[in-house]
Amino acid sequence: MHTTTSLTFGLRAAAVTALLIALGVWFSTGAHTGWTQTSAVTMQRDDITGIDYPVRRNVFVAGIEVPLLGTAAATAFAGLSLLTQRRRAAAV
Repeated sequence: MHTTTSLTFGLRAAAVTALLIALGVWFSTGAHTGWTQTSAVTMQRDDITGIDYPVRRNVFVAGIEVPLLGTAAATAFAGLSLLTQRRRAAAV
């Protein structure tokens, strides 16, 4: 009985952790509502000629799929924790 309670608590803690990590990564990288990007293009101006040119830099910007996948994982963990509660109630 104690094992089921700790399993339920562990699954709920995993659900909250997965959701907070996914949202934290998404917000810390800019809360981009498109797909995840691994590079960004910025325009720079040549000092001598005055011509603008694109410069690509490697940067990670999490897209909307990161919080969506985190929410899906959190929902799965929470659903499993409810399933363990039902098994415990049925066994009593």
